[in-house]
Amino acid sequence: MQIKAVIIDLDQTLLHTLHRFHTVFSKMIGDLEWDDFIRLFREDRLDELIEGDRALFWEEFTRRFAKIRHPDDRPVEGARDVLERLSKKYLIVVTTGRRVPSGEVWKELEEFGLSPYVHDVRTLLGYDGVWHRDVLLRRILKDYGLSPDEVVFVGDYWVDMDSAKRAGIRAIAVRTGLEPDERLLRHGALVIIDGIWELPKILERLI
Repeated sequence: MQIKAVIIDLDQTLLHTLHRFHTVFSKMIGDLEWDDFIRLFREDRLDELIEGDRALFWEEFTRRFAKIRHPDDRPVEGARDVLERLSKKYLIVVTTGRRVPSGEVWKELEEFGLSPYVHDVRTLLGYDGVWHRDVLLRRILKDYGLSPDEVVFVGDYWVDMDSAKRAGIRAIAVRTGLEPDERLLRHGALVIIDGIWELPKILERLI
């Protein structure tokens, strides 16, 4: 079946925001050196440093995260060109695990010159859970009258892959989120690419 829509994760997929992540996380837990942060981030063990309700912690984290900028924030290589190219052929929906109004994400996309090539933005505000987006993905399918076979989801985190799998959507993983290939594949990645810049050629193979 022909692909009609591409749903794309925001952080570490379209935007490099890992230094911002470190800044906010470190302030919330006390202090965490960059090297220790990267090690725990790669191992998906940051939760071990959180005291109390983790769901509430991450909800507050995403609110703070959306309100600041870091000097190292920038689009991932090729993000603008890829979006410009794909937006002429597919519905482009950007999603994020941030629990903030979509307007805040639109503002950030505009700051980085990406907003003209995005048709819709969906966040986890108002949804249950922590990071999983399967309910959100199903909502997008319903709102646009799409079947799972007509959509691909692109993300960097194992939860992204698992969310797409639960929604019956094919998932493409990018390595810009520093996730191990094995974990991405185990949770449902159909294919893994180095970054968003390789997406157009992969989509051509899926048609």
